[in-house]
Amino acid sequence: MIDYSATQNLIESMLSERIVPGVNYAFIKGKQVFTSTVGFASLYPAVTQLSPFAQYDLASLTKVLATENVLLKLYDQGKLNFTEPLQKYVPEFKDSRVRLFHLLTHTSGIRGWIPNRDLLDHDQLLEAIINLPVTDEFEHKMRYADTNFILLGQVIKKIYHQPVQEVAMHEVFQPMKLANTTFHPQKDNCVPTALMDGEVLQGIPHDPKARQLGSDCGSAGLFSSLDDLIKISRGYLGLERNLLPYSQKTVSLLFDNKNRRGLKPRSWGWDLRFDPLMYYPIILHTGFTGTLIILDRVKQSGLILLTNRVHPSGHNLIFLAMREKIIQTFLKENSKQKDD
Repeated sequence: MIDYSATQNLIESMLSERIVPGVNYAFIKGKQVFTSTVGFASLYPAVTQLSPFAQYDLASLTKVLATENVLLKLYDQGKLNFTEPLQKYVPEFKDSRVRLFHLLTHTSGIRGWIPNRDLLDHDQLLEAIINLPVTDEFEHKMRYADTNFILLGQVIKKIYHQPVQEVAMHEVFQPMKLANTTFHPQKDNCVPTALMDGEVLQGIPHDPKARQLGSDCGSAGLFSSLDDLIKISRGYLGLERNLLPYSQKTVSLLFDNKNRRGLKPRSWGWDLRFDPLMYYPIILHTGFTGTLIILDRVKQSGLILLTNRVHPSGHNLIFLAMREKIIQTFLKENSKQKDD
């Protein structure tokens, strides 16, 4: 029986404390799945009810679900091993030391700040990212940055001769038959995010780089529903062994620290936490808009949390503290779950 009552209480307390307008969430434990939908989709300009089938702006979950899954498919086919230099695919990039695995683990040291970024058009922004310098943090610090996955998107474009988002659709999501996972959702199916220039974003990515780069953005821009994310998660957990577009052997490699000793633990793409009792790795990833996935392959369990914490205001820092409390509580409760 699924029992994550403390985590569930924390999640639903975000409604009573008005931290988020609404939430769709799911617990997975082996063959069992518990789902719930609570609260509202929007508060402004009108209060609207939240649907269990609503599509959310996943923000940075795009990195691991779209861009990385294309790369893992290539890895599984023996076409990449992630030691290739970025320069091989993006020759304009000036530093020959940076390899694909540096981008995947956020240890590239590439400076993330771009002056006047929001004033740049598609071509100007890509050029600025490709010309960013590598700092002294190279291989010495894990610093999470969107630029790493935007550059990986350019690697995919070089290989497939198509933008990364188009490749992800026909190489990953369409073969998995995920009908509600898309970069071009119907507006009315989507949960609104932030208020911008007097209009609420709905069905349009909250991330400004995703809006500027469009189909070339490998770091954000994906929309999906709770049901589709449950399906994907079951693939990572080994419960649906043929769902993901690569082998379970390759999936298992994600549940491992790829960074050297002394650096913050990180897998390819995914952040890592560790079981409080047995200390084995558990993968997780968050999205700026209020999304979260945590997956434990040993216990075949997980949590999917979908909120629009940036609605109607993006300045919602209390959510970040609550999210960490939810993560810690889930890990504690999960460690007590008996293996199936």
